[in-house]
Amino acid sequence: MGKRRRKAKIIFVIILSLVCVYYFTVFIPATRSLCKREVESVIRIAINQSNEVIVNKSLTYEDVFTVTYSDEKEVTSVRANVGLINQLAMLWGTEIQNNINNKKEVLIRRPAGAFSGSVFLSQFGREVTLHCTFSAISSTDYSSVFIRQGVNQTLHRLYLEATVEATVLSPFSSETLEVRDTFLFSEAVINGKVPGTYISSGNFDEYLDLLDN
Repeated sequence: MGKRRRKAKIIFVIILSLVCVYYFTVFIPATRSLCKREVESVIRIAINQSNEVIVNKSLTYEDVFTVTYSDEKEVTSVRANVGLINQLAMLWGTEIQNNINNKKEVLIRRPAGAFSGSVFLSQFGREVTLHCTFSAISSTDYSSVFIRQGVNQTLHRLYLEATVEATVLSPFSSETLEVRDTFLFSEAVINGKVPGTYISSGNFDEYLDLLDN
């Protein structure tokens, strides 16, 4: 009897050890990865859905930028309506945050094999539902980019930039996630010789050089 009990204890310890190894090295990383990918997808969808609020404004390049020329038809400056751009960025950010707030829980349905750590077994087994929750804070900014296109032609683009920082809570673990995305708000080709183009606003006394001389 003593030998049988000792053998049973050894088997129990081995099984428990294997379960612990599987739990910490396979199951938790698998659930964490699944939740992280799914939440990232939800956030990107929320950002893309928010683009509509900007598109509906029907603003053009001329609404946010004014290009001035010299008597020789050379571009002397590109003046930005920074106040309007800031308002658009804030409006976009608010819409992104509202869309994210409407989706606080994510349900993931996968075959049980997806938690085995094996690619071969990932499509087998009964369907398992995984519940993930997340909280996120969004922020927005903008950037202005000049790209030389050819002789006396420069492509000017205005991008809105979104950054979402999220905390993903999956069963037995939590992880932070950062999602970045951009939206091309406006672009135009500036015609004219551009030895050095500057962008400014009436709110600033200085000009910022955005092109190599």
